[in-house]
Amino acid sequence: MWASSVDPWDAHYSRVIENQLDVVHLPFVHYNTIGRGNRTLVNGPVVERRGPDRFFVRVSNEVDTGQRPRTPGEIQLPYNPFRLDFIFPNLWQNWIAPKVRVGAAFVPVDAEHTLLYLRFYQKFLPGPLGTIVARLAMPVNQAIAHQDRRVVQTQQPKPSGLRIGENLVQGDGPVAEYRRGRQELMDAARG
Repeated sequence: MWASSVDPWDAHYSRVIENQLDVVHLPFVHYNTIGRGNRTLVNGPVVERRGPDRFFVRVSNEVDTGQRPRTPGEIQLPYNPFRLDFIFPNLWQNWIAPKVRVGAAFVPVDAEHTLLYLRFYQKFLPGPLGTIVARLAMPVNQAIAHQDRRVVQTQQPKPSGLRIGENLVQGDGPVAEYRRGRQELMDAARG
């Protein structure tokens, strides 16, 4: 069962995608929703390439008590299905639980506008009741996206890029991986 929505953003598609891969911002921008718990220290994150056009992100955030963040190589994450999943050029999934995930397609309208197609999937409740649950979840997903939208729409320069002068930190590993992959695709398209 699923439900979906279309959400216009006044932002370049690359910035909207990067926002969904940015695990550092969660406890700050989403302090009262998905970032609750004050887990501001980002260990890793672990970025796992799954072929030329796909990667997984596994996250391990914790409360900062003065400890040093662990590098991706220091993290021993047990296998679990919970992850972010990005497929180039513009598809993303958040595997929240074995039977729950949120998917997004980032559709460029022009250089400064993007349509965010959001879809919530659930398999724990079948039939009409499952459809109702999926529809009821969409306003929550949209509210979370709108917390991000306020920030993303102010970012400069509008399009992101591999060499735009931003100083990325260790926790920005998924964003850096996206930028590398995007640059490779653009270079290949130019021939």
